[in-house]
Amino acid sequence: MSSKNRFIIFSFSVFLLILVFSSYVKAWDNEDHEIFTLVDDLEAFEGDDVNFYSWLGLEPTATEEDINKAYRKLSLAVHPDKNPDAKSKERFALLGAIKKILRNPDMRKRYNFFLKNGVPKWRGTGYYYSRYRPGLGTVLIGLLVVGSFLHYIIMWVNYFQDKSRIRYYIKESREIAWGKRMKKQQTKKRVFVNDLPFMVEGDHVSFLADDGGEYVLNEETVVRPKITDVMIFVLPGWFYNNVKKQFSAKKSNSLVNSRYEKEGFSSDDERDEVDDNLRNKTKRRRGGNKRQNSKLKS
Repeated sequence: MSSKNRFIIFSFSVFLLILVFSSYVKAWDNEDHEIFTLVDDLEAFEGDDVNFYSWLGLEPTATEEDINKAYRKLSLAVHPDKNPDAKSKERFALLGAIKKILRNPDMRKRYNFFLKNGVPKWRGTGYYYSRYRPGLGTVLIGLLVVGSFLHYIIMWVNYFQDKSRIRYYIKESREIAWGKRMKKQQTKKRVFVNDLPFMVEGDHVSFLADDGGEYVLNEETVVRPKITDVMIFVLPGWFYNNVKKQFSAKKSNSLVNSRYEKEGFSSDDERDEVDDNLRNKTKRRRGGNKRQNSKLKS
């Protein structure tokens, strides 16, 4: 299998994976997210094997009256007044939220579904965002990672397109120069493909640029994309170089200004006059060097 076919299969697999995840994201609404949050909180407080019913000492077939009795009994045990520890208020609030879920027929039906089939591992981006509230920095880093991944895919697409374009121009140029039977000729022949000039000489096909240069077409000269070329690696270097240039420019300006202050110019005209003198001296020095070099060459 060629590298191009492998890349096409990989891109198609990623596309299908995105579609699958999209369906999961759309499958859960805010009420499901509320159940997921309570399940996670209960497991954090009481352990992974504890569910809404077992914490209340009930069976999944319990009636609403059974739920009310179990709630009153457990609320006395976990009430903050009787348990002054740091997590008592959170456990008491959790108990109230669970009672509310179990007393609502629709919400209880949803919870029973997840209890039987398991809570999904992927619960949608909305759930994780509302639960963990990522900061601006985290969001920007996430966007940078996703953007870099898409950038890398685009680089590979452009890579294969460039190779395909070169193969096309080579084939069309040879067909025009040699004829449809593609009988190779050693003579040079100028041809046009899509109004672009090419020169065919033996096996070589060259593009004729406007500046008079000839550039041999070879698909092997197309540079393969590298992971270090994506923007997540390129942007830090670009940012560093720009900051370095600005810092160097400010430092240079500060040195010039300090020199002017030391010499004590009384006006801008005097400063401009000194600058002109310095430029003239530099030009004369360069001119003398050029004359000396020409003499050495002769």
